Amino acid sequence: MDPIVKVLDFVDHYTFSYMERTANGGRQGPLFVFVTGPQGSGKTFTSKAIVDHLSKKYKIAGASIDDFYLTHEDQVKFSKTFPKNKLLQGRGLPGTHDITLLTRCVETILKGKEGFVELPNYDKSLCDGAGDRSGFRKVGLPLDVFVLEGWFLGFTPMLSRHEIDSHHLLQGGNDMVQVNANLLFYRDLLWGNPEIKSLGIVFEADDINNVYQWRLEQERVLRKTKGRGMTDEEVKKFVDRYWPCYKLYYEDLIKSENLGSVATLTLGLNLQRKLFCIKDRCIE
Repeated sequence: MDPIVKVLDFVDHYTFSYMERTANGGRQGPLFVFVTGPQGSGKTFTSKAIVDHLSKKYKIAGASIDDFYLTHEDQVKFSKTFPKNKLLQGRGLPGTHDITLLTRCVETILKGKEGFVELPNYDKSLCDGAGDRSGFRKVGLPLDVFVLEGWFLGFTPMLSRHEIDSHHLLQGGNDMVQVNANLLFYRDLLWGNPEIKSLGIVFEADDINNVYQWRLEQERVLRKTKGRGMTDEEVKKFVDRYWPCYKLYYEDLIKSENLGSVATLTLGLNLQRKLFCIKDRCIE
């Protein structure tokens, strides 16, 4: 089965059920759809397909957690603030986003009042591949559904330094303490927020090392279409900064099957992004 077909069947079913509750006064705020998986696994493509599909019936908008990265100027300042933390030298990990902007947008969407929300756009090809914010887009409110995709959505922060050390990280052990603390905020605002009713869509790689090849493919397309972006060597170093997070959180995310507070769909993908397993877990 085409993974997109399964995803659309999943969101169709649960979105319809959620919207039915409106008539009985049981629905509060829009339904969030969280899409997560390793870089290059197909999150952006899938999120766009969901938005295009559901827009025929519902008021819907989508974004990536990447859209909320700090501006290039602010990222440079942020990196200099923590010069000894190698994981925060450039965009990517928890803590390198505009937290104030992210919070304001999520809270505005949740309130569901008439008006609009301004969602940021981020262009990864700018600044020689370092990336920068490229503007904003207005989205009318209230929404029925909001789709958010991101590579670390659903990761569960460790509770202590001992837990982090127990994973025997080959790199980033000390630096991960700060990243882990940053992750707590994202969890509490998004997938761990009791005010948000959500569906979760998780891409499970048969081998997490696939992320290197997937990310290379993405960047080569970017260089071909926009004429700028990271070199293959820069992509390798870029993904290396993410590796401690994958080692620390990714396996637990896959095993838990609880990204969505309503239901979670897990799709297993091989290197060619072909489906090898499907797991559908309803929580409510």
